[in-house]
Amino acid sequence: MTQNPIICFLLFVIFVLNGTACAATDQGSQEEADMLPEIRRIITVTDEDGGARVLADGASPNSVILNNSRITRLWETREMPVPLDVTRDEGAAAGNAYREGFTGSSLYVADLPPGSDLSDIPIHAQDSLDYIAVLQGEVDLVLPTESITMRQGDVLVQAGNLHSWVNRSEEPCRLLVVVLTGVRD
Repeated sequence: MTQNPIICFLLFVIFVLNGTACAATDQGSQEEADMLPEIRRIITVTDEDGGARVLADGASPNSVILNNSRITRLWETREMPVPLDVTRDEGAAAGNAYREGFTGSSLYVADLPPGSDLSDIPIHAQDSLDYIAVLQGEVDLVLPTESITMRQGDVLVQAGNLHSWVNRSEEPCRLLVVVLTGVRD
């Protein structure tokens, strides 16, 4: 049976991070305490001799605040299947995965602060298939007719439907998101 590499990757990340928590300190502002530490990205490529080398190792230089949440863009591809002859950091210049005209895949982390509500992220839908894993904390997936609490280790496969996110807890929530652009019939 063939296994989907994206699902395998998500399950590996959940396994590695399950039970890992990062506590905020009482130093700094409340806004800083509500945010989680930066994500470390390690990007490997094939060198001229056919071996492997590290292209980048450290925090993503591509982080924005959107809807009161921190979005850290880690990587994107502009086509499927993806070319493996990587020569530059595609995460450094990655854009919004849901931008008009974008086709490909996107990998990002979304940090939702405690106390977020529907005024922060209104109910919306995109033309994409999203794999979403809760790495830390908990969040409510809000659908038009119900709300489902997702906790650390839970995974969602979302097929372009109406939804929103609400963090009703007192702790920040970190989501790992893989976006595959899609088409509707």
